[in-house]
Amino acid sequence: MKLRLMICAAAASTALFATEDANSPTYAVMNVTNAYTDTVIAVPWVGLNGSDITISNLVNTTTLLEGDKLYMYDGAHDNWYAYTMNAAGNLVGDTTVSSESITKPDAAEQTVARGTGLILQRASAGRNVLLCGRVGTGEINTTIGANGMTLFANPTVLPVYLNDKFTSSAGAAVGDTITMPLNNGGSDQYTFNGTEWGKDTWETKERELPNGQKISVQEKTWTSGGSIPPGTGAWYERKGASYSVNW
Repeated sequence: MKLRLMICAAAASTALFATEDANSPTYAVMNVTNAYTDTVIAVPWVGLNGSDITISNLVNTTTLLEGDKLYMYDGAHDNWYAYTMNAAGNLVGDTTVSSESITKPDAAEQTVARGTGLILQRASAGRNVLLCGRVGTGEINTTIGANGMTLFANPTVLPVYLNDKFTSSAGAAVGDTITMPLNNGGSDQYTFNGTEWGKDTWETKERELPNGQKISVQEKTWTSGGSIPPGTGAWYERKGASYSVNW
């Protein structure tokens, strides 16, 4: 069966290896920029059989180094699980962050659903990461938990614009925030003001006093918008009841 390569221009470089038969599954590789030690990566794909993908199949291990860690949150047990790249080039379960009483799933068996966010912690700053899998065609649902933090991720190959997806009619409430790690080691935080998502930015402006003296002052400006790039995730801090987002 012949394969052809299609490059999709998006915020992250995405290469789709698609069969020429339109009825066949599409398999893909997403290149996520990750130049710093900590970030949230997405699960945009499903496994080759169409079911949820395993952690060890999702992340191409050639883009990880010994000591790199992946953290997964298990909401059913309120636990974090850590998987570490060993010297042999394998991801192995290493620590249950909350409770040692719960058996740690192996990375080769632990599945993660599309839309899940995984925390990638590098042993040292450096390379990008490749996410591999099969393109899922089914609609998925993400639950934003009530009055607290939810780790979620973009399950698509395109940027998701906050004002298109997380609207008041969908359930967003005044004071909700979405925080996204940036490739410079910082983060961007967006707030819902009841009408739209955006963020406050500070600008230095020159003002003249009555005596003619000129001074520089910091003024706050509201900037509307914000998006979640493909291959990346974010933290949603909810100020009200839980609600669901359909992708």
